[in-house]
Amino acid sequence: MYANDERFLAPENMTEEVKAACRESGQPVPETLGEIATIIYTSLAECYAKTAKELEEMAGRTFSRIHIVGGGANAEYLNELTAQATKKEIHAGPTEATAIGNLTAQMLKAGEFSKVEEARDVIHESFDIKVYQA
Repeated sequence: MYANDERFLAPENMTEEVKAACRESGQPVPETLGEIATIIYTSLAECYAKTAKELEEMAGRTFSRIHIVGGGANAEYLNELTAQATKKEIHAGPTEATAIGNLTAQMLKAGEFSKVEEARDVIHESFDIKVYQA
């Protein structure tokens, strides 16, 4: 199953769509909610790994970690799978990234931080960031 497939954008029944995709691709068809969640999370982690590789190729460099912010930072199982799929450290948090980003932009403009890197360091030290490793 490939999480970015258009069939998953707005299906009538996501559970049945996942089962159908697995059936059509010759994969075992999940029966329980846990099995369905595992397939979805594994597919998402594989998509993240593919996207990270594409970004590295475009940038001409490799990255040692990925930052997951907002509500996705709370998805521990997904973050663990993402670390395994990407072979990178996953830094999860802060969950209130939008508000913190807006505040940080204002503080940068006001001269409270001399550069973006300083602001990033303060954020990393001020909020609970969980690190996942492969």
